[in-house]
Amino acid sequence: MNSNISRILVCMMISGWMLTGCLRLGERPAERISYVFTAERPGKPGEKSGSAVLQVTPMRISPRFNSRSFVYRKGASRYQTDYYHQFLIAPASLIQEEVVHWLAASPGLSMAGASAGPLPPDYLLQGHIIDLYADYRQEQPSAILEIAFLLLEHPAVENPVLLRRRYRSEIPAGHNSPDALIKAWDCALTRILENLEKDLIVAIEDHRRR
Repeated sequence: MNSNISRILVCMMISGWMLTGCLRLGERPAERISYVFTAERPGKPGEKSGSAVLQVTPMRISPRFNSRSFVYRKGASRYQTDYYHQFLIAPASLIQEEVVHWLAASPGLSMAGASAGPLPPDYLLQGHIIDLYADYRQEQPSAILEIAFLLLEHPAVENPVLLRRRYRSEIPAGHNSPDALIKAWDCALTRILENLEKDLIVAIEDHRRR
């Protein structure tokens, strides 16, 4: 009997120690914080001059980064996910939304959307997110974003690919915090969209002159 009582007391002591170590009295567990991308155009967009209608198809993403949790690169082959800091929804969906908003405001396009609108699309834009992580291999972290895009003539013809390009952006985060990291990712996405827009307009204009 004494042996059983001793075991119970030991278990109670261990349980109490574990609870105290994990959560002090009156403290709340850490909350998960969610973020979205925000790519802002500098200044006001000009008047519409283009006549092309563009449809942005659902973005694809590498399985390595197909997670709502932030991903940190700590070594050549070592990555770590952050349980407490994450994207609000799937990152591919967030980035697609920003691509659509950006191109919908482009003066060089008549219309851009994520689905077929009132007018049939002249072109399709496909995107594949290759890299989306924070690089912590150096003392100062950097936000890494790389996306490959394909511009296709629609409906498909013999040679539908009009543009095939990869865009990579690496932006120093400034300091080690999730807020600084998401701002750096916003900057990286903005740079990519600026270059993508220019290349798309050139490719479409060249195609229409043929």
